[in-house]
Amino acid sequence: MRCKPRTVVIAVAFVLAAAVVPLAGANGPMGGTEHVRLTLPADGSGTVTRAPMPPSSTTGTIAVATKSADDGFFDTLTTVLSNKPTFGARAVSCVLLYSVLVNGDYKDFSNFKETAHNLDDLFLHVCIQLALSMSQQNGAAHHAAGAATKAKCGMRSAAVPVTITKTASGYQAILNGTPHTSKPRQFRVSCTHTATGLKITEKARKAKGKLAKAIGPILRVGFLSGSKSSGKLKIALGVR
Repeated sequence: MRCKPRTVVIAVAFVLAAAVVPLAGANGPMGGTEHVRLTLPADGSGTVTRAPMPPSSTTGTIAVATKSADDGFFDTLTTVLSNKPTFGARAVSCVLLYSVLVNGDYKDFSNFKETAHNLDDLFLHVCIQLALSMSQQNGAAHHAAGAATKAKCGMRSAAVPVTITKTASGYQAILNGTPHTSKPRQFRVSCTHTATGLKITEKARKAKGKLAKAIGPILRVGFLSGSKSSGKLKIALGVR
């Protein structure tokens, strides 16, 4: 996938480097864990996707580890999750997880447009733009130090108004307004530091609820790096 020209303007120096895990074929939805490696360029972003989950799945996990020449690479990493997509005019809700402190200031979207072949990708791209609109503070401690003193990741739930239309090649989202704190999500998210990265867990908000009903049948996650050097992520996406 490549950034659309409009995206380049909004993202400034950010380059989209996407890696997609192949979807399940004749075997249909699959359980278990899938592994993928994602290379993020300096000031880059990317997404990963796992095969459709079994309808009975109740939990999704995302384990992230990194190895970079820049010791502070992980401190600049922001993780983006999106809510289950719905066709029509509505607000896109996102969960933004980060290692560094993030200001509460959002940029105003004035008729920003994004396109994608399917709704899942479209909503995740909108969430990435929302994350890019957040300004990160400087001077954060390295991840190795932060992991020892902080058990949970920083987390913020936000939403942006958007109108979605179907086009000949897929879907288009038009954003026009200021992002705001979102309403309670259909799923719960927990995030903790590990010795080498992060572990994120998603569950339906309702007890014993099915995850596919809360987030859709496919587990997707986006990553943003504010580092001035490239870095490689090892990502394990699992459902059970």
